[in-house]
Amino acid sequence: MVSVFDPEDDAKSFAYSVGFWESIDQQEVIILGLPSQMGVFAVNEVYRQCEGGLMLTDGQRIDGLFEEFDVTCMARSVDKRYLLPEYLNSALWYHNWRTGKSLNAAYQLVWTYEGLWPWDEGAPAELLEDQPLLYSGILH
Repeated sequence: MVSVFDPEDDAKSFAYSVGFWESIDQQEVIILGLPSQMGVFAVNEVYRQCEGGLMLTDGQRIDGLFEEFDVTCMARSVDKRYLLPEYLNSALWYHNWRTGKSLNAAYQLVWTYEGLWPWDEGAPAELLEDQPLLYSGILH
């Protein structure tokens, strides 16, 4: 688990997994635009749910990732062009070190605000600004 945070702007903070593929046979996950503690809790909760049988797929809805908040998240396949050190530095390094190969897949955990996804009509612009699209396409 890695947490990257900006002490002056929670929207620029993010958290991601390192080694999900090795420990629970799932792709790495990343969540952007939340206070550090919330992002860490969400990634750890995805780990716990995967240990309990959750299989991550593109478009998979996931509940219960935030203590005290009733927010749904969706796992979206990260476009390969965003598998970059800027977002997943330690995960990229660890995967290469353990396998000798580049990391080729991850999921972005996209969260709703007041029931709206970033791509929904009427969603506040800040929702998309806080969690840049690392995936391609919109699910309806």
